[in-house]
Amino acid sequence: MSIFGGLVPLMNPATEISVGEHVKGTLFGGTLDMDTVWATAAAVVVVCLLAIALRRQMTSGVPGRLQAAWEMGIGALTKQVEGSIGPKGQAVIPLAASLFVFIFVCNIFTVVGLGSKYEWLSAPNSDINLPLAMSLFVIILVHMASIRARGPVGYVKHYLTQPFPIFLLPFNLFINLVEEIAKPITLALRLFGNLLSGTLMLSLIAFLGVWKLGAVPIGNVLVLIVNPVWKVFDLAIGGIQAFIFALLTILYFDVAMSTEHGDGHDHDVDLIHSTPEAALST
Repeated sequence: MSIFGGLVPLMNPATEISVGEHVKGTLFGGTLDMDTVWATAAAVVVVCLLAIALRRQMTSGVPGRLQAAWEMGIGALTKQVEGSIGPKGQAVIPLAASLFVFIFVCNIFTVVGLGSKYEWLSAPNSDINLPLAMSLFVIILVHMASIRARGPVGYVKHYLTQPFPIFLLPFNLFINLVEEIAKPITLALRLFGNLLSGTLMLSLIAFLGVWKLGAVPIGNVLVLIVNPVWKVFDLAIGGIQAFIFALLTILYFDVAMSTEHGDGHDHDVDLIHSTPEAALST
């Protein structure tokens, strides 16, 4: 099919743009998305190398570029936390910072994407499994912090007596249950949706290459122009989404660690710093 007298061919109906397909593998009877596993492992290696490089450059004198960038990032995150939550939120900054760096490194992989069916280094967060796993990990730690701050009785009481009076207990339980179920789902889908849409856009841009104006490959010219522009935009989106994930993590902890009498802060600090993730982050 074509338009403009046959000068510009339309998309072949038999041609499909595939997004969300993965190289499959099996382990103990389960199915694995091997490209996501490989890309996630690559991101872990990059983060570890950054941590080693930062550790070697740490100095009390004039900081190097990497240390200066890290201190500037932590300073900005701390300022944001203090402005929106207060000193109590600082207890979870190591966890939030680690999540930000890991997610941002994963999102950077969109820059090397070609829009092909199977990428050699895909963005792991464009597969729902990784964002959902990180979201569940965060929510589990949030509930652990809530139990530690409020105690088992206070933890249960919070869900039975909020936000309405005790005689509306069934409504309180229903509303809080829906909210807690929605937290990991929305946290995961926000990150997944943005990265998947970026992958879809790369595929659409790559498909421009089939367009021709007569014998002129105008589609290839458009790809050369649009692709770099979109990747810069996609990189910015990846950074924003990593920051949002980290910030929401802090907000969830702030709500979970709050008590009616405001006496849960010391317990929260002990809990966060007692986790292996916080130890590795620091």
